[in-house]
Amino acid sequence: MKVLYVSDLDGTLLNKNVEINPNSTERLNRLIDKGINFTVSTGRGKSVPNILKDINFKLPIMLLNGAVNYDFTKKKFIDKETIPTDKALEIIDKIKNYDYKTFEIQTIDENQIIRTSSISWNKKSDCLGFNMLNSNENMLKVSKELEKIDGINFFIHKRVYSENEWYCDITPKNVSKASRLKKFKEQYRFDKVIAFGDSENDLPLASVADEFYAVENAVEIVKKNSTGVIESCYENGVINFIEKKTNK
Repeated sequence: MKVLYVSDLDGTLLNKNVEINPNSTERLNRLIDKGINFTVSTGRGKSVPNILKDINFKLPIMLLNGAVNYDFTKKKFIDKETIPTDKALEIIDKIKNYDYKTFEIQTIDENQIIRTSSISWNKKSDCLGFNMLNSNENMLKVSKELEKIDGINFFIHKRVYSENEWYCDITPKNVSKASRLKKFKEQYRFDKVIAFGDSENDLPLASVADEFYAVENAVEIVKKNSTGVIESCYENGVINFIEKKTNK
């Protein structure tokens, strides 16, 4: 049986310092060299190739909640899905009067993901999505505006490294971690998918994976929707699980 292991990053594979724990890179590379099919699915974009530069990925990784893949062997962003310019401008207009701590547009141009403001955005660059950070109260207000816009998808989830901050990720229509993983499974003809996560925005992975495991530090709703709970991101839960599973 051809099995794919797919992990979220922040709070799942990465610790609070936004890095893989010591010795884990070597362990993960051993698994990949052994023939284990491993990739990641994350809301992050531009920073990921650098964060994971020491991992010997054989498969592309899934970024920006499914909006684009990155191929480490070709050092190239591939299979992008974009928000049309008119829709992007509508999003900006709808939420411009709301307070937010950060508001970034993720664009791609000449094989580079660029994080920019609505003012600095080059309208000729493809829009992969938006990221906002604010309190939950303000995010709920923003969500009511976003619900009025056709042709987009959005997710609101708690920030892993903060108690009172929430993200809103806006992606192209029908694009999510679930849709990208489903496509990935079909494209590479995997028989089974085992996924790992910790946050609300990982629940789409749970809906597609054959087995979904929450790390111990995951939020409760993720644990309740998991196949089981494994060790935390600080204890190398994902890598420990894969090693035990593949050594049987």
